[in-house]
Amino acid sequence: MGKNKSGKRPPVWQMVKEAVASMNGEASYKEIKEYIWQHYGDVKERTINCQIIICSVNQKSRVYYPANRKPRNCNTKYDFLYTLGNGRVTFYNPKEHGVWGIVEAGDKLVVKRLDGAEADEKPVAARTARKQYEAAPAASPLIKKVEDEQNYISGSFPQVREVLYNNLSLVGKNLRIYTDASGRQGFEYPTEVGIIDILATDPHQRLTVMEFAEEVTPEVLSRVLAYMGWVRRNLSPGKEVKGMIFTNRIEEHMLLSVSQIPGIEVYQLKMSLEVNKMSA
Repeated sequence: MGKNKSGKRPPVWQMVKEAVASMNGEASYKEIKEYIWQHYGDVKERTINCQIIICSVNQKSRVYYPANRKPRNCNTKYDFLYTLGNGRVTFYNPKEHGVWGIVEAGDKLVVKRLDGAEADEKPVAARTARKQYEAAPAASPLIKKVEDEQNYISGSFPQVREVLYNNLSLVGKNLRIYTDASGRQGFEYPTEVGIIDILATDPHQRLTVMEFAEEVTPEVLSRVLAYMGWVRRNLSPGKEVKGMIFTNRIEEHMLLSVSQIPGIEVYQLKMSLEVNKMSA
């Protein structure tokens, strides 16, 4: 299992293609990753995310990756996906989706539909049913707790992330998922410095970067600051950008470090399981 005829694992982009094919040509990022982990084992989540972006002909952020840093038509073996929005992709069909390319626009490269028609990038409805959860009160001035008192949530971070994506009121009653001008929603939002787990906004158009990590490390903190800087520069010039880190654990010295950085909060994820005996 997990190998091709030569006995080696295929490149990740081929794993992605295989995963989408197994789901009748349309899948979510989550479904693709679960398929790859089931069939190929340990493949980094961010690597899978990046390969999906690189291979999506209408994904504007694909130009930030080396393979796409030159003008070209999107007609290679790596141009096989089309982004539907809301974290879903389908197999690219030029007759249905139009002819796409990477072109020069002034001093930068952009993704553009070449046949003159407007791209259809409207998001589609998510399959995942929404559930109701309640947030526990803050445990201390430095760390807040997000706890499900009545329902079981798997410890898998992709699943926990999806729960919060569908229940942003757990951390802020006025928060909602950010949607950019192209219709791309703020779930696994691609940037030139990496992929933001969740990007949210409030009624005042202030943006919040949400990162999920099993442990808060200097690398995680640096990554969140980079995301915040990119968002402030590219999406929200002159406005406040917040950062939220959701984690299982954080060492005291890292918590003190975070407390000295304005605009970043840490949330502890605590899961619980309720067992009820059933009878006919």
